[in-house]
Amino acid sequence: MNVVLEPLVLRHARKTTLLGLREAFTALPLPPPPLSFAEYVSLSDDAREAYDQIRDDFLHLTLRVPTPEQDIGARILTRLIASNPRRKNSRRGLMISAPMFYGKTELALLLARSTEQSHAARYPGHVDRGEVPVVWTEMTDHSTGKALLAQIIEFLAPTVSVPVHANTDRLRKMAVDMLQAHRTKLLVIDEAHRLGGSEPSSVIKALQNESSATILLVGIDLGGGKAFGSSEGLQVRMRCDMVALRKIDRKTDEGRALWHRWVAVFDRNLPLCGHSPGLLTRNAAVLHRAADGQLSVLAMIIERLVATILDERGRTNESVTRQRLFSVLDDLRYTTPVRHKVTLDDLQDDDLEDAA
Repeated sequence: MNVVLEPLVLRHARKTTLLGLREAFTALPLPPPPLSFAEYVSLSDDAREAYDQIRDDFLHLTLRVPTPEQDIGARILTRLIASNPRRKNSRRGLMISAPMFYGKTELALLLARSTEQSHAARYPGHVDRGEVPVVWTEMTDHSTGKALLAQIIEFLAPTVSVPVHANTDRLRKMAVDMLQAHRTKLLVIDEAHRLGGSEPSSVIKALQNESSATILLVGIDLGGGKAFGSSEGLQVRMRCDMVALRKIDRKTDEGRALWHRWVAVFDRNLPLCGHSPGLLTRNAAVLHRAADGQLSVLAMIIERLVATILDERGRTNESVTRQRLFSVLDDLRYTTPVRHKVTLDDLQDDDLEDAA
């Protein structure tokens, strides 16, 4: 059969460079062409390998579900990006806060991509003019405000050598001037909970005062942690709106409907040969227990389910079965902090027979 299979080519490993971030924004591969399992088996070895890579890329990079936090964050960010350039000081920012394993960085990337795309639509040719709507930085343990400024400078001018002994004031002026020159609208500071002490907070406050770029802080417990829970950090916190990611409560009608919708979206779009949606959706309640109500864990379950099926040697189908699903859920207990008590008997069966 004649099927054109061209896997996505990725050249950059991180988002903290301009080229890497733009690649992350555009790395949204389309769904793979649907194939029956017989058609898949008839492909050459190279074609099957390419098809599997396309499926994996679609699952990891493109397949997403809409969340209330996306809508809330997008509304707030749109308003701030429009209003901050007209303020002369005390510009407001946005915080995305949640425990580990909740998809904070994924949400930040979605919001950053939307900002980039909106700017591109409004200002065609912005890349040729050197405009950089979004700058992405990432903090490490004990990061300082000075290190943050150096990351901004290196992102916008990778060929510029940051002076080793430059003081914070000089670096801040360089960073602010570059943000202005490149018309940056959004400055993302990922892993912001790693910032500690008054020095990073004072630098962020100064950036809010001196740059019209909206600051998006992403991290764990940003409202009560050491970085922004007291002193100078509390001032930064009070200048930011907060979007907190939470577990889904299936005890409420809204929570049950939202979780069921998420599972159904994944179920309909699984890139498996001959896939018939149904079993995952019927087991939405069990998946909620297994994932402890966390969307990021649900996404991990889906990714591992597909990977497990594709890794089966000598498989005769790619059907989603109770046994295949339970195998993934069982492994979850030993490879992640999730400690659910789901058993095989908890899963509802399907009309399809379990795979051999």
